[in-house]
Amino acid sequence: MDATSVTTEASRSRNGVVDTRGLLCPYPFIQAKLALESSPPGTTVEILTDSEATATSSIPILAERNGYTFTVTERGGVWRLLVTKP
Repeated sequence: MDATSVTTEASRSRNGVVDTRGLLCPYPFIQAKLALESSPPGTTVEILTDSEATATSSIPILAERNGYTFTVTERGGVWRLLVTKP
């Protein structure tokens, strides 16, 4: 992961993690979109969400439309998406 911090209004850390747990739709999607748009090519952004709709629909659609690769895993009601910007 790129050491550059991802600038969003969501909770975040310096290693490219966007933590949107506790946010209601559409805010997890908006924060993920802003983080990906502001990241340089080749960056992988980790998105944490407890919104099933965000994890299984919104962000995958965003990724597919923009040519990003992604993986989604779920554990204990929290989805972890790793999205890589080409």
